[in-house]
Amino acid sequence: MKAVVYEGPKILTYKDVADVYPKANEVKLKVRACGICGSDIHGYLGITGRRIPPVIMGHEFSGEVVQLGEGVDNLALGDRVAVYPIDFCGECEMCKKGDNHLCLNKRAFGVLDIDGAFAEYICVPAKVCFKLKDNISYEVGSIMEPLAVAYRAIAHLGDLNGKDVLIVGTGTIGLLALACVKIQNPNKIFVSDLSDTRLEIAKQMGADVVINPSKNNLQEIIMSETNNKGLDAVAEAVGVASTVKQGIDVLTFGGSAVWIGISSKIIDVEMQKIVTKELTVKGSFLYGFDEFKKVVNILNEGKMDITPLLSRQISLEELPETMKQMSEDPGSLIKVTVVNKN
Repeated sequence: MKAVVYEGPKILTYKDVADVYPKANEVKLKVRACGICGSDIHGYLGITGRRIPPVIMGHEFSGEVVQLGEGVDNLALGDRVAVYPIDFCGECEMCKKGDNHLCLNKRAFGVLDIDGAFAEYICVPAKVCFKLKDNISYEVGSIMEPLAVAYRAIAHLGDLNGKDVLIVGTGTIGLLALACVKIQNPNKIFVSDLSDTRLEIAKQMGADVVINPSKNNLQEIIMSETNNKGLDAVAEAVGVASTVKQGIDVLTFGGSAVWIGISSKIIDVEMQKIVTKELTVKGSFLYGFDEFKKVVNILNEGKMDITPLLSRQISLEELPETMKQMSEDPGSLIKVTVVNKN
């Protein structure tokens, strides 16, 4: 079968690799769509240590069941599925707590030395496959993984019905966080970013007020729009000191912030403001099995439209050059998806 293999920093090769066959309780999938994650680009550049060559990357994927391993009875040939990309043991302390994504024995597809879905086929446990309705495209099915990240983060903010909320950052996670806020019937959604192009996409996805802080005063606009009250909640999806400060500054008394972005390892924060305004700040990392199941159900039920952030579809053969382009100009595209329609 064909695959794109990461063979070292900035070296991706489209080549023939050994075919795969399902073990007991596994299924073989024809990969129909696999999104390029920012972590894949970092892996391609060799700056994280999270991709060990030679390895096939790709962990945001959906596919068609083409072969059943022994013991599989919850899926059938031809089923269209989204994949929770973590093979968890179900027996360790973290799994028993429900934190499957923190499984002490996990295998994350497309990470470290575990082959992922930038390939024609992949074998995965049947237990991590979730059926997609026929009207849900494979491209949308591949977004389930980052959507689960955003869903978990927004859940930390509690009930947002009737609330005023700011999303800082309009990358994939920021825009998906916007989608997760939107379905909760907030009063008003603000979105901040330095890219006017991405802010236009935020408008398409339901943002009420978009602000480019390089051109306009974010705090003044928000205070004007909220009668000087400030915001109830902020989701920070960049992870640098300036954007974290933006979020803290516009929160009202008792407001909440969730931090998703991790661009900087260490930042300075105005602790006095957090204390005196009794703000709540939480971090959010990855997602659990239950969050993944919930977002599949949300999209299957037609409650959310995330298609505006799908920037481009490419073939597997085009992946090496596209990855190079994205690494050199990271702001040009939001979500690029490798698709196989054959």
